[in-house]
Amino acid sequence: MNKTTKFAIQGAFWVGLANSLINAFNQMNEMKENPNQKFDWERLLKAGGKGALLGGVGGLAIGAIADHNNKLEKPINTDAILLGLLPEVKLSKTDSNYQMLDRKATKLTEFLQLKLGDKLSGDPMRLGSTEKGMALADNFDIDICLPFKSDSYASTAEMYEDVFELMESLVGYHGIINVRDQRKSVGVIFELRGDEYKIDLVPYKITAKRGNKTSGYLYVNDSSNPSYTKTDIHKLKSFKLTETQKRIVVLLKHWKALNDIPLSSHLLEHLVKDASDYNQVPRNFTKKLVMVLRHIHDNLDTIVISSVENSNNIVTDISENKKTKITDACKKVLDDYEYQPNSILEHFEI
Repeated sequence: MNKTTKFAIQGAFWVGLANSLINAFNQMNEMKENPNQKFDWERLLKAGGKGALLGGVGGLAIGAIADHNNKLEKPINTDAILLGLLPEVKLSKTDSNYQMLDRKATKLTEFLQLKLGDKLSGDPMRLGSTEKGMALADNFDIDICLPFKSDSYASTAEMYEDVFELMESLVGYHGIINVRDQRKSVGVIFELRGDEYKIDLVPYKITAKRGNKTSGYLYVNDSSNPSYTKTDIHKLKSFKLTETQKRIVVLLKHWKALNDIPLSSHLLEHLVKDASDYNQVPRNFTKKLVMVLRHIHDNLDTIVISSVENSNNIVTDISENKKTKITDACKKVLDDYEYQPNSILEHFEI
């Protein structure tokens, strides 16, 4: 919808409503002073109609000016600008803070192997956005998966508690200032140069099955209903995105951080891949980005996507409130882009 029509409708509605309310207020005051006076509905309607006429004309004029200026705006090479933003928002492995945390992660891995080596089934592995090259420069952590032998602990809960207590014993040493018991991982908080950074330890218990080295169970740390869930690190590592899809993920993570959109990185990665699998992918990078936003907007309410490592883990199973916030944010970008393609840059604060 052009802004001439949009502003005319909005102006007519809001000014008409305001004029009606003012008229009703005035009549109520008059009735207090003159108890015999009755409320005049015709007078109210006329006031509303007059306001609507004035508001519509005013909105029409303002919208016409906006549409005229919009037609005069020259197209910008949004592809170049968006791709140029990537180095600014994406984490670089040469970042000094990342390198410090990387060294802490290496030392922590060595410590875990020393203390728990007889219970581990192979070397700890790194996963997550940072490892896959999709982390943001101002918000990153390091994920380390700890594979435990099938007979290492009596239960996944015991396994989780052992790792948590071991990490708690390190608080106050090596820059560790806190340990958090998270839903499926143990968060180890470091203070580096006055800022906090996190390493997530994800312990999982390998299933007792001949030849199996990667599938197992995670402890689900829920205070009201603790449980466990299946995982398969090999399948997790097999979930790959193209370089272009990774760029889209990074930019959309930047966008969701700017707008406080409740969209997890794990779900976002699956949605980007799903959009590419079920749509005709345009050649233009900006249009690819818009394609993903439109796919999320049009399908998030009904789409069912399972995590690659566990078909029972439905990553799209999120609250209706979150879905509404996500789709509303997508709609805002899509509406603005349809009206003026250059506006895509404003949503990424360029």
